[in-house]
Amino acid sequence: MNPQSMNSDIPGALARPLGALTGWQERRAKELMIRDMGNCIRISEVAEHCNLSRSHFSRAFKKITGHSPQGWLMRIKIEKAKSLLITAMAITEVAHECGFNDHSHFTRTFNRLEGVTPRAWRSALDPAITNNGSLMPEIDQDISNRMILNHAPHSLQKAQAQELHP
Repeated sequence: MNPQSMNSDIPGALARPLGALTGWQERRAKELMIRDMGNCIRISEVAEHCNLSRSHFSRAFKKITGHSPQGWLMRIKIEKAKSLLITAMAITEVAHECGFNDHSHFTRTFNRLEGVTPRAWRSALDPAITNNGSLMPEIDQDISNRMILNHAPHSLQKAQAQELHP
């Protein structure tokens, strides 16, 4: 029997791949990255907290999440941005709240990962937000203790493509 399957955090859980982070390391790393989202934490600092070298940490993190630490954190920032974009908060404020230094970097990153700009995503989601500025229900700002949901409709990219190329 694989020794890692005997040390699993959850009884009956699937064994983690060899060379991947342990459960406590994964939790600690994600917690640190989310907590310091706006402060630009270094991956080497996260690796230290997990008692690993930077390179080993990066490889192990990618094995367990499927993304590099930087890529995973960027996706979390965009998910947080999507949860804030359903409110009437200004897009520049959303960018700042999610740890982006400027609006243009936020827009480029959002567009690269989601296929549309933040403004287009917001407009496709609920035109009432952009038309009259009404607030949607308040969103819990603490994303470390909840699952981040994708609020965009699946047909968003198709709708945007039709809008750009009639």
